[in-house]
Amino acid sequence: MARLNPLLSRLDAYPLVELTEKRSQVEARNIPLYDFGLGDPVDPTPAFIQDALKAGVQAMSRYPVVQGTPEFRRAVTGYLERRFGVALDPDRSVVPTSGSKEAMFHLPLLVVDRDAPDRAVVFPDPGYPAWQRGALFAGGEAVPIPLEGDFRFRPWELPADLLARTRLLIVNSPHNPTGAVSTLEDLERTWKVCRAHDILLASDETYCDIYEGEPPPSILQVATEGVVAIHTLSKRSSMAGYRTGFFAGDPAWIRRLTDFRANPGVAAQDFVNAAASAAWADDAHPRALARTYMARRRMMEAFLEEAGFEFVRSNATFYIWFKAPAGYDDVGYAARLLEAGIVAAPGRLFALTDTGRDWLRLALMPDSEGCSRAIEAWRALL
Repeated sequence: MARLNPLLSRLDAYPLVELTEKRSQVEARNIPLYDFGLGDPVDPTPAFIQDALKAGVQAMSRYPVVQGTPEFRRAVTGYLERRFGVALDPDRSVVPTSGSKEAMFHLPLLVVDRDAPDRAVVFPDPGYPAWQRGALFAGGEAVPIPLEGDFRFRPWELPADLLARTRLLIVNSPHNPTGAVSTLEDLERTWKVCRAHDILLASDETYCDIYEGEPPPSILQVATEGVVAIHTLSKRSSMAGYRTGFFAGDPAWIRRLTDFRANPGVAAQDFVNAAASAAWADDAHPRALARTYMARRRMMEAFLEEAGFEFVRSNATFYIWFKAPAGYDDVGYAARLLEAGIVAAPGRLFALTDTGRDWLRLALMPDSEGCSRAIEAWRALL
């Protein structure tokens, strides 16, 4: 019998893998499928990005460098200045990643000392499963903080003894799965708490360009000291399969990240960096994509309101967090929806505490026609 890392047997299957399996079971029954389960964009990657990828493939294929190409770093800092009004040094403040998942999974390895008493990694719950798993595989103490009500994370309310043993604190705004958006004041208060306790502050800003109305702020608008922001093109530009994103922030921490990331071999390929450079340099396509998602949001929210569901209102992300009706929990109602071919994610897939129980997540992947047909099928269940 092979001997394995015991964490592999302690942890359940990665939550979204389980959801994919359930989706396949519905397909096998030849029921029309309306898949709101996975947050995997189905809208096409813009053609100019595809062209940049192809043009980036060279006859001689050399190992890429961890720092990425100068063109990539300049495209990123140009984006950050246009979007947030933040001027960063492209040679000292940016390092590419292979998307946000690997970035967040590997980040605890940078700061956690598994033999130290202060090895906590703190994050909001519900949230992204990679936060907990990265902390555990690094030998850290994973500490989920339950959210409720408006689902906004308020780290300044955490007990002093927890902050004293924390190495890494993760914030996520706009928030997956609820769509909650932190204010600039929230981010500033969080940053001050982290500075007071010498905690690295990581801000997962994956969904910051999927919004309507008031733009969600970035932690980089508050400060860069002790801060790294994580961005990705998976959602912003429908580039999930390209696996590309970046860390940006404190030059001292970016230097440490660059040194660390030379070890696991996660340097982004140059041809992917070429496509990413084109994407970060253009602001028109993400705004058009955001309008598409927001139209779907308005359609689904109008139905949920008409049908009497409780849900979190938001102007950001392509997720809707809604509560199961009386008589059901999240798993039970997800099963009920599957009878009509509607795939929704049970809230407990995203929660380590009870905060996900009784809630479900809709990922607004079906197009307008698909949303309309899903609503008809859903009405038939009510």
